[in-house]
Amino acid sequence: MLLALVLATFLVAGGTGCATASRATTAPPPEPPVATQKLERPRAPKKPRVSRRTAPANAAPARKPVPREPEVIPFEPSTMTRPQKLSGREPELTPEAVSRRVRGTALIRCLVTREGKVKGCRLLNRMPHMDEELLAALSTWHVTPATRQGKPLAVDYTFVVRLPSDQARRAPPVRPR
Repeated sequence: MLLALVLATFLVAGGTGCATASRATTAPPPEPPVATQKLERPRAPKKPRVSRRTAPANAAPARKPVPREPEVIPFEPSTMTRPQKLSGREPELTPEAVSRRVRGTALIRCLVTREGKVKGCRLLNRMPHMDEELLAALSTWHVTPATRQGKPLAVDYTFVVRLPSDQARRAPPVRPR
């Protein structure tokens, strides 16, 4: 009975009946919020609006939109026709390449447009003394565009160029007179 009386007194006093809970500290009551003043960000000065219909007298002439390159896709030999050279000059051996007897195969990746123009060439393997000549010669090429289901496509295509070219091997040597 004494135990019940002590327990009842403890519960009335705000205890939980747990000895460890009575030792725990309670958090202080929250403080009322302090009134804060809202800070405004400095704003940039407004630009005068220009009507799209009429331009101001001092405005630059309107530029034509730059035509976007069509999406360039990698060449897929199983579903596309290969570009074939129509015109342009063959790369010629430079004097340094001739003296060093440069021979071999160059791999050059280029963008072939829907119109058959060869652009943006980059060498995949280097040939001594021939880099600039290879890029200059391929920039003159015009080829048939790669097609899929009869439609021309802009593709990344790797050209294989043999040095010296087959035409140079077949041509008779030029003898000075």
